[in-house]
Amino acid sequence: MNWDSLFTQINVFKITFTNKQNKIEYEYKINNQITKEVKNINDLGITLSNNLTWGPHIQNVISKAYKKLGLIIRYCQPINDIDTLTTLYKTLVKSTIEYGSVIWTPKTAVDIKTIENIQARFMRYLFKKINGFYPKYPEHISYKLLIDNLPIESLDDRFLNNQMKFLQKILKYEINSPYILSQIEFRIPNRNLRANPTQLFRIQDINHNTLKSPIPG
Repeated sequence: MNWDSLFTQINVFKITFTNKQNKIEYEYKINNQITKEVKNINDLGITLSNNLTWGPHIQNVISKAYKKLGLIIRYCQPINDIDTLTTLYKTLVKSTIEYGSVIWTPKTAVDIKTIENIQARFMRYLFKKINGFYPKYPEHISYKLLIDNLPIESLDDRFLNNQMKFLQKILKYEINSPYILSQIEFRIPNRNLRANPTQLFRIQDINHNTLKSPIPG
């Protein structure tokens, strides 16, 4: 194989991860070909951004999920079986939203609401299939009430459950990650002063408004 001709036919990219405004600039070359600087890359379905934020990935997830939800609504008009529609939603849409969510779970209220709106749209569609009219007319029915009465839990709850399952696997050594395990500090309450006996872990004080890195340093 002629590697010289191969590298001239493909684009070679580089990405620098930092939350600093003034980053170190360096020109990398592969086989005398200058690498092109990119802001985002995709690794195993997760979009990684050079400024260590999850905005671009969340936007990609939202876009993919809405496209798949649109397919369900468009092509399932003759289907009225609720179990079938719910299975399709969980298989095509919900799996897309939850993929890798342990890593990128949204922290801001805006991102959480934007993602939750995807499921809210499906819930309104499912409600119409059951009752023959949308929950906004003639009387408004809240998303929370729909969640409580239909066989789907909120995405925010799902994200939390996925994180708890991940933590459980770390603690039970089902996932071998010495680094993550070393970052977990158990809190043993004082027997005489139990202000919050349910707080079992020491949690760093983090300002999510200024946090750039997905991993607290």
